[in-house]
Order: sequence, then C-alpha cells, then structure tokens
Amino acid sequence: MGVINTKHWFVDDMWRKKIKEDVQRHLFAHGMARHNQHDTMKQLAEKNVWAFVAKKFTELQKEWDGPDVPIFIFPADATNRSLQREFGGKSGVAFRDQLFLFLLPHVSNEHIYALLIHEYNHVCRLHADPKDERDYTLLDRIVMEGLAEHAVYERLGSEYVATWTTYYTEEQLKQWMKKWIIPNLSTRPDDARYRSLLYGSAFYPRMLGYAVGYAVVKQALEKKTMIELLSMKAEEIFFT
Repeated sequence: MGVINTKHWFVDDMWRKKIKEDVQRHLFAHGMARHNQHDTMKQLAEKNVWAFVAKKFTELQKEWDGPDVPIFIFPADATNRSLQREFGGKSGVAFRDQLFLFLLPHVSNEHIYALLIHEYNHVCRLHADPKDERDYTLLDRIVMEGLAEHAVYERLGSEYVATWTTYYTEEQLKQWMKKWIIPNLSTRPDDARYRSLLYGSAFYPRMLGYAVGYAVVKQALEKKTMIELLSMKAEEIFFT
C-alpha cells in the first residue's frame, strides 16, 4: 500500500467521493481542512512531500516490523487554533488499517517525519492490541499517546517532540494521576470525561492525559524497549 497519490484529490472536491462521510467527520475533528485546498496541495507537491513520507514509512515499517497500510496526505486546517498551538500546524489520525496526515506547506520535513512516527506508532499499537475504537479506554489511549511521542523522541530528540511533553513537572503529574487519572482509567470515549481528561478542559489541566501518558511510558522505557512495549498490555505499562 504505502503512500497514496492524493495530490489532485482536492480538485473539484474529488476526495469527498473517495472517503466515506462518517470517516470525513472523523478527519475534520482531527484537524483536516474542510474546504477546497488545491493551492495547499500544490505547494506540498512542490516540496515532494509524498516521496519523503514514502521513504520514511518504509524505514519505520522495517524497523518495527509493522503493517503495510495506505497513507493519505491531506491539507491541515490553518484556522484551527488548537492545531497550531498544541500540534505545530500538523495533525493526523490513525486507524488499524489506514493512516491520514494533515499538513501545511510551512511544516518542515523533520516535523512531518515526527508526525509520521507518532501516527504510525499508533497503527502498530492498534495491530498489537486490536479492538473496537469504542472499547479503547482512557488507560489505552494515554498509554498509546505516550508510546507514540516517545518514539518521536527516540528518533529525533527533544526538539521535535510535542510541546505538551514539557507543560508539567513530575510532581504535578504524580498528583494529578492519583487524583484524576487512576480513578477514571476505565472511562470510554462515549463518556464526557474521556475527552476532558485526555485533552484538558476548564476543570482539568491542558493536555492532561497526553502528558501523563508520556510520563508513564518514560518510566516503562527504563525497563523495556519500544518494540517490547508496543505488544504489552496497557495495564502492565501503566503500572510498571
């Protein structure tokens, strides 16, 4: 499979005919641009982004012995403030059988690679722990996010990890983990607390679940390798 040639999919909104409506809604929620972005795609093509992603995907797939899935490159939503602030103007969404990257022309190749590492790590985790998305608990998700961002750190260093990895001290995270995260580990996506704890809200610190996940996986990596952790149960990783 590998990288799909989506360079011309935004001419006359061709992409809408190729992606199911329920999937479209999911993509919008994760940072994909909603309107015709032909110029953005043209600039990404001029940067030869498709060839770059294909090369890096081959390397990651070989290193992690991961699945061969189609990768779709689409434009990111430049008006999304959260996307700009928390994720540097890029985003993505991973399914067990496909991967989407949302990009803007100003994003450097190194940051594109960081995004690919993060999202493909999700794909590998989803293959190792297959279940319906509705059954992924808060525990599953924060561990998955921690694994993915540590994979970025291992390859590219601290300069390219997400800003939310530095928001809080270890002591703060320990306190909040005990107070908010551990009592809600079994929370599922259909519970309002799930998103609030994962991303933060008026009540919870910003990107709380992500930050806790990064701290948890950091501790687990003192005893295990990334390859080992990818196939371990979330409970084992969290309570290592």
